[in-house]
Amino acid sequence: MKTYDLLVVLDLAGKEESLPEVLTLVEEEVKGVGGRVTRTQKMERRKFEYVAGALESGFYANLTCELPPESIVKLRGKLALCQPVYRYILVSVSAKAAAKSRQVPAEATV
Repeated sequence: MKTYDLLVVLDLAGKEESLPEVLTLVEEEVKGVGGRVTRTQKMERRKFEYVAGALESGFYANLTCELPPESIVKLRGKLALCQPVYRYILVSVSAKAAAKSRQVPAEATV
């Protein structure tokens, strides 16, 4: 399994109290394709620099995942169909950076 960083922009439609359920939904999508979430970091709501539609801001979250490389296509398809996920980016993390991210203090993780 390889380590990946998954940055998601969530459209919570003004319901920030639903954030834990939405993050659980995204984590379940990762687990559904055979992956494992090692760290979830909630960020904050940010206004978009360029507004392309009705949505002017989104809530950001960063998940560190371990996934089999063959499941990436399935995960991208599932995230594209996941309604609260407005945008996402999935990038591979080097082994050195992955080891460093495991040393993050407990208060920084969720």
